[in-house]
Amino acid sequence: MIHDTYTFQDLSEVCYHLSKYKNVKEEWRADFCNIYGELVASFDNDEETRERLKDPDETYAMVTELMDIAMMMGKTW
Repeated sequence: MIHDTYTFQDLSEVCYHLSKYKNVKEEWRADFCNIYGELVASFDNDEETRERLKDPDETYAMVTELMDIAMMMGKTW
């Protein structure tokens, strides 16, 4: 299993890193942390994520949806 952790400052960075996984066949998980090292969001290779990674607009929509939820839970970046 591939398990990567990234530090990010804006949503375009998250989309950029996720785009690396769109053709990966094995199990993967990508954790995204703020500049303080706090986990903000995680993505893995479930069916919905794989489908949404095929289209850059869908990838961005998926990231913004999850980040909105993270903000409601008090996460910052």
